[in-house]
Amino acid sequence: RRLRDFVARGEVDKSIEDLPELIEDASKLALIGARECGVRSFINCAPLATPVLVDRVQIQQVIVNLVRNAIEAMSDARVRELRVATRLRTDGFIEVSVEDTGPGIPEEILPRLFKAFVSSKTEGMGLGLSICRTIVEAHGGRIWVEQRQDGGSIFRFTLIHAQVEDANEH
Repeated sequence: RRLRDFVARGEVDKSIEDLPELIEDASKLALIGARECGVRSFINCAPLATPVLVDRVQIQQVIVNLVRNAIEAMSDARVRELRVATRLRTDGFIEVSVEDTGPGIPEEILPRLFKAFVSSKTEGMGLGLSICRTIVEAHGGRIWVEQRQDGGSIFRFTLIHAQVEDANEH
């Protein structure tokens, strides 16, 4: 319901969230059935890359979508490794990356990848990445993709680092 409200009206209900916990919860849902498909998953959250100021449900939706896409992309791959990682950037943003060992994104689709109704999947509607971009941008971040040198993709997006004041430092 919150995701529908957001898409309809752009509503974001932000709170300070622990990013590793948010990623863990989203990954549990996104990774259902992945091990049975031969996917090995690794989550590496940098200790300083938290907390974030986000709408928890919306950012979990972004993570679920990127992880599910990665799992689908690797369905025919010999090596099926999924890596989700976070890092604190020097510009004060936190970067989340979702990396897969699939075939990568076809070159002709890359420039339009985050536009609505663009998909490299035969059954895809092409809305998932468009919604991801809308959500990330509504949170003050950006989302992009890079091709891995040895095949596969790395989807990256940024979130605002919530600098929490230490209550003991008054």
